[in-house]
Amino acid sequence: MDAASSREARISSLPEHVQEKLRNRLAGRGTGRSRNAIGRADRDGTLPLSFAQQRLWFMAEYEQGSAGNNSGLSLRLTGALDVAAFRAALDAVAARHEALRTTFTSVEGVARQVVHPAVPVPFRYVDLVAEHGEEAAEAACDLLFAEAMAEPYDLERGPLVRALLVRTGSGDGAEGPAGGTHRFLLGMHHIVTDGASMEIVVRELSAGYSAGLHPERAADAPEPLAVQYADFAAWQRARYSADALDRHAAYWKEQLAGIQPLELPTDRPRTSSRGEGGGADDAGAVHTFTLPEEVADGLRALGRERGASLFVTLTALTQLLLARRSGQDDIAVGTAVPGRERAEVEPLVGFFINVLVLRSRLDPGLPFSAYLDQVRETVLAAFEHQDVPFERLVELVAPERDTSRTPLIQSMVVLQNTPAEPCAFEGLRVERGQLARTDSPYEVSWEFEEGAAAGTGGGPLHCAIEYRTALFDAATVERMGRHFTALARAVAADPGVRLDEAAPVARAELAGLLA
Repeated sequence: MDAASSREARISSLPEHVQEKLRNRLAGRGTGRSRNAIGRADRDGTLPLSFAQQRLWFMAEYEQGSAGNNSGLSLRLTGALDVAAFRAALDAVAARHEALRTTFTSVEGVARQVVHPAVPVPFRYVDLVAEHGEEAAEAACDLLFAEAMAEPYDLERGPLVRALLVRTGSGDGAEGPAGGTHRFLLGMHHIVTDGASMEIVVRELSAGYSAGLHPERAADAPEPLAVQYADFAAWQRARYSADALDRHAAYWKEQLAGIQPLELPTDRPRTSSRGEGGGADDAGAVHTFTLPEEVADGLRALGRERGASLFVTLTALTQLLLARRSGQDDIAVGTAVPGRERAEVEPLVGFFINVLVLRSRLDPGLPFSAYLDQVRETVLAAFEHQDVPFERLVELVAPERDTSRTPLIQSMVVLQNTPAEPCAFEGLRVERGQLARTDSPYEVSWEFEEGAAAGTGGGPLHCAIEYRTALFDAATVERMGRHFTALARAVAADPGVRLDEAAPVARAELAGLLA
């Protein structure tokens, strides 16, 4: 999938009423030069951080030795793997993208980034079949991957990317020592990558591997990148220093005025200081459940009737549940957006993700359908004003900082409805692996994923509630899941039901929640 196709796939995953506006914005932001175009920054010295990078830098300084912002991708490769060609392809990706060879430092108290010349990516090869035998190899590999993902990065010394290739299966022995099954882990610090970046890396790694198998294709190497992530960071800083986004900032200052933290009842008290970015208080777990097809289809039908996407409907339901369980009528949640609206940054590896704050006021006597209309307009406005980085929102609104909570939002809502790009390496069977999370950046987050039938307009919804184990017991979160399902059934069956009458919490549980 090329950059344009990847961009269109992400646009299609957004609320329908946002898609046309975003496409129009992109159409007016071609590759031609303009006064707002991203240009090449001076490389004579250090370079500024983007606002998102600055937040992660401060988190790393606050929580030394944390692995909370480690990220990675995992692949299972079956077949005759050419390890030399694979490694060369990985080095080529790092040479192409400056973000993968960047470190961070402080100059007179100001965080700056340093781009280094291309060098080979740290690469460790382990043959667990030879060391432990095939029966024990998979379990041993799981431990290796867990250890690698838990190893902190040094943002100043680097490198901030490292690779682990493990042989876990011998196959039929015909392929030689590189044959059979390999599991690959590419780890990075989040300050240099995001989800879209991982897809770019996989795509370019695959193309580079094929080129390595066929040296005659050297002429087909990709064109050099016109700009790099550090250029985007410098452009972003200059843009904000010129107050170019005053209109957007004014919207957020009004929208978030007087915002209050989410006060969910917890099983244990919050500590006065949380280990932001991976401390003990951020330890997390995940509760999963499935919203049945008939309920999910009912929500889709309701959304179509009200002109709301499935994401908007799920956001409204989540906010209603949080209002019920907290006793509050003013609920703010966050959602992540790619932050890649400009065509120049589409092919880049880097940390572009932005967080939008979605704030709703809930009138208990309002029908859910009317409330859904309000949430739809809130989401539309948030996407319209998404150019302001979350870090600037915190500065603009200047809430009273509570070290036991994340600023502005304590809960996230995400809908995954764009399938991962096909992953193919020449001569190999490839499967994507799952990397278990051991931390929870927010108190409670909701991730929804459409099933295989989503492309046909139907199918169940797979739901995951990620939560902080320092605050909540598993049983509490399981009840949240059941309550969400009950709310979804109620509004799908009767969109006109009042907010205070939809699937009420049982009296005994409500007494416990608000005690």
